[in-house]
Amino acid sequence: MKTSKYFSTQHFVGNQSPAEKICTGLRELKQCYKLILLFCIISFSTTYVNAQNEPRQAINICAIAIPTMNMYVINYEYLYHNRHGLATRIGYVPKLEDADTKGVGWEAILNYRWHFSPKLENFFVGPYLRYRYVSGSGMAEASNYDFNVHEVNLGLNGGYRWVSKIGINVVLAAGYGYSIGEENLMPTNPEIESAFSAFKSANNTNSTFLDAPFFGEVSIGYAF
Repeated sequence: MKTSKYFSTQHFVGNQSPAEKICTGLRELKQCYKLILLFCIISFSTTYVNAQNEPRQAINICAIAIPTMNMYVINYEYLYHNRHGLATRIGYVPKLEDADTKGVGWEAILNYRWHFSPKLENFFVGPYLRYRYVSGSGMAEASNYDFNVHEVNLGLNGGYRWVSKIGINVVLAAGYGYSIGEENLMPTNPEIESAFSAFKSANNTNSTFLDAPFFGEVSIGYAF
């Protein structure tokens, strides 16, 4: 009769001494820890790669403002430490006018945005600081005059950024702030002051850019 050279693992373990059983258990536990560690490394690597692929910056333009209000606006945002966005904005209006007065306007905005989750595509809220400068010249009752306007606006805004898989993104935001301004008319008299007041509200572009405490953004661009 042929004798088998192999024994079942159960039979072998059952015949082990207590010390040998402990050593066997420790070896099995060590292998288990290795598998857990390998799983954690793979999971962390996947999460890290996905985080690296998330866009952290975006450049947008307010395309709708060009045909409707003759305003040219570019926005940039950088997301750091997952939830903190630093946004900047530059705007230019080449033609502020009415029948007797013409001017140009510039604006610069710094905007902090706290994101509700750690990515650009999200709801956000935060304070903003805006500076606007307008200069030009006009005529009132046969008197020529020059003007410049400085305005600082501090307020709060909130909105949402949507980002597609290929990086196209759209931002909708609105806010309101408190404005401090200075108007300089050279020379000045009641007729010039009246003409300049009419100029500020002559059309939507003028009224939006002058004496407007509101903040708004409807923009489209690329996130990367």
